[in-house]
Amino acid sequence: MLEARSEARYTSGEHFEKVPGWHVEESPWKVRHIIPMLARHQLEPRTVCDVGCGAGEVLRLLQAHMNDACTFWGYDISPQAMEMCREKANKRLHFKLADIREEHPFLI
Repeated sequence: MLEARSEARYTSGEHFEKVPGWHVEESPWKVRHIIPMLARHQLEPRTVCDVGCGAGEVLRLLQAHMNDACTFWGYDISPQAMEMCREKANKRLHFKLADIREEHPFLI
């Protein structure tokens, strides 16, 4: 029951009403920590998936710092978040309005 209520906050637009910027301002800080972690562990992923990507800003910023062979996928259950992602999508950066648990149940 609690899980359904929590999900409804995102699918209904309630979260978007309270946080219209979808925490985009925090994205540069996150990326400043992700890039050194990848380097420290000598990781060069070919695919990056952000589950609950929100406005997709973290993926957009990561794309600018990573190898051109890397593909980026963002999943979110919020139609409002996906609308914000639309203009960021490109040949290597993809977004999908979906519940990852339904798209890829083997991941759970």
